[in-house]
Amino acid sequence: MSSGEGAPVTRPVIEGDAEAKGTGRGPEGSGAAERRPEGKRLHPVTPWRRTWAPIAGLAAFTFQDFERTRQWFEQLTLGWLLAAFAVLVPVAAAYGFLSWWYTSYLVTDTELRIRTGLLFRRTAHIRLDRIQAVDVGRPMLARIAQVAKLKLDVVGADAKDELAFLGEQEAVALRAELLARAAGMAPEAAPTAGEAPARDLLRVTPRMLIVSVLLLSGGWLLLVAVVLVPALIYTATGNVWPALAAVLPLAGAMWGNTAGRVLKEFDWTVQESPDGLRIDRGLLDRAHETVPPGRIQYVRVVEPLLWRRRGWVRVELQVAGAGKERGGVLLPVATRADAARVLARALPGVELDAVAAALSPAPPRARWCAPFWWRSYAHGVTATVFATRSGRVRRQTELVPHAKVQSVRSEQGPWQRRLGLADVAVDHGANGWARARLRDADEARALVAAQAERSRTGRRTARPERWLT
Repeated sequence: MSSGEGAPVTRPVIEGDAEAKGTGRGPEGSGAAERRPEGKRLHPVTPWRRTWAPIAGLAAFTFQDFERTRQWFEQLTLGWLLAAFAVLVPVAAAYGFLSWWYTSYLVTDTELRIRTGLLFRRTAHIRLDRIQAVDVGRPMLARIAQVAKLKLDVVGADAKDELAFLGEQEAVALRAELLARAAGMAPEAAPTAGEAPARDLLRVTPRMLIVSVLLLSGGWLLLVAVVLVPALIYTATGNVWPALAAVLPLAGAMWGNTAGRVLKEFDWTVQESPDGLRIDRGLLDRAHETVPPGRIQYVRVVEPLLWRRRGWVRVELQVAGAGKERGGVLLPVATRADAARVLARALPGVELDAVAAALSPAPPRARWCAPFWWRSYAHGVTATVFATRSGRVRRQTELVPHAKVQSVRSEQGPWQRRLGLADVAVDHGANGWARARLRDADEARALVAAQAERSRTGRRTARPERWLT
């Protein structure tokens, strides 16, 4: 966890620590927090989730040296196996119970504290004004047990903090309180604020989602690989085990790009609320996510080849401070008109048609640097975003709001210098760059100077990131 400004700080807990007691909020009130300084514990079903840790460790040890483990099992009698089972299950159950017992959370006037650790105690201090999103996850088994988990995105943290599991009603109430406090609501009013009202913007139908997945070439290529690669390996070696070892990862990749994608993105619904854009998705594992206002650093509009005749696009985004793994999806598939409407709510002032009209292609001499792809390169600037386009088979349009640009630079290789070409790279502040490729060198130098000025102006006129302000 990052310890920079605005990041949650983790430190050991000392018995009797006055700061750790704090002043509690929520259903128990401050008096309850003083009587029980460790805060509230998670749902009683949580120990079953953590019971699997010792068993998973034993399984990992077993597969690490499978031959030796097999020899040990051959030497054991039925009585020894039953005795080992009788020891392992209580140990795993005790681990799950104790880890649950020593995990709690507490909401104070200024922060959320999450205490964890069985042997080494640690406390995460999460400033409420730095929380940018609180997501509710409901895996399939958790839905059966009527529990949910909260994942918190905090500015400056590389990974999400998590509270798993809470009762469904408790999780929803805590999420509403944290979002209200992050938005600037007074501490005494936040616990009773409830969920902010929401307005439906778009729902992706199951038929459209399934057709869009079938029109992607990646799944079909992986299907061919699943059939041909194991057959070729078996033909060459005459051994089924290498073929099986090759087919398993290919089958997993094919599942993730086809049926797994449908399950994850099923019933995709986008709503608008004061918290930001709310996204509900998933067939088996239901997720409730929030795209907070003012935090979107970068947007990518993807148009696969077979989607273009239907006018379909996919909209992806990056959110500030959400960690390297946070490459979110705003819309898995939508018509261009619907995508433009939703994107205009996420980034006010951004119009896809205006972006497309502003794009200009690379000069013809760029063919000597990229013979097959130079026609796909384009760049444009509107009043709100820096835009680039690339890709012929999988066309991508990248949008960076001027206020979110961290730095801008021009880049030239030796061949580009000879041809009078240069790339313009813009750092969007979410672990990546957007590049306007193969521009005229004089144009590139002018773009760098102009973009630096647009970024300064954009930051001065940008809306505040505190939601209720």
